[in-house]
Amino acid sequence: MGRAVLTAYFWAFVVFLFAPLAVLVVFAFNQSMTPTLPITGWTTHWFHQAFSDTELTGALLRSVGIGAATGLFATALGIMASVGLNARRLRLRALVVAVLLLPLVVPYISLAVGLLVLLNQLGIQISLWAVFLGHVVITLPFAVLVIFPRLRSLDPAMIEAARDLGSNELTAFNLVTLPLLVPSLVSSFLICFITSFDEFAIASFLAPPGQPTFPVFLYTGSRAPGLLPELIAIGSLIIVASLVVIAIAEGGRRWAERRLRGITAEELPTGQDVPALQI
Repeated sequence: MGRAVLTAYFWAFVVFLFAPLAVLVVFAFNQSMTPTLPITGWTTHWFHQAFSDTELTGALLRSVGIGAATGLFATALGIMASVGLNARRLRLRALVVAVLLLPLVVPYISLAVGLLVLLNQLGIQISLWAVFLGHVVITLPFAVLVIFPRLRSLDPAMIEAARDLGSNELTAFNLVTLPLLVPSLVSSFLICFITSFDEFAIASFLAPPGQPTFPVFLYTGSRAPGLLPELIAIGSLIIVASLVVIAIAEGGRRWAERRLRGITAEELPTGQDVPALQI
């Protein structure tokens, strides 16, 4: 009985999660301007129309650029924060962790209003740079939560061995620690990128007029019937691209894990167990 209920719950969850995505992809090829059943015909016209809309493609490229920059910068900050948290002697460790993870519990709308007020008090105009910095703030906790556990799982003996062979701290980190962190760095980048790309509240307050990010443009354009088919077409492409990126990232993560396990196995003495990688 319990197994049947769990199975039914799982498939209901899968349908609830993926049915809207499948519907969006199907209606992207609908010939009618209104996404209603029955479908009158199939066409790729809306994809051509969407890519010819400079405002739509501009908003999409802005979100991709801000998301990529946020992913790189937040991941870099996450590395530094994780190294600091991993130090043996760190005063007020609990307070530091609480400050780093605070954006997880602060509503984005409150943070957006606070950032807007702060910029006004400093005499700084709203801009895409402000959106970028706001996104770094909200994505940094995700980077720390992904990178720090991986860093804690590494064997300190490998770092000590590199130091014994004459490497300084920076060289040992670059040649030993950083390669072992690659799978978690990729995961951190993807999580931060997706979080930034989808974020609406901060972008709606801090993006300058005429330069909306894709979520802001999507919200305003969804109330214009003429833009709805184009938005559905672009949305379906984003879904497909997300699935492809996830598949490639997972394949790359597993390849890196197998490679690192092979390298570790070659370096360990015969008969010693290879420690499992924890991502």
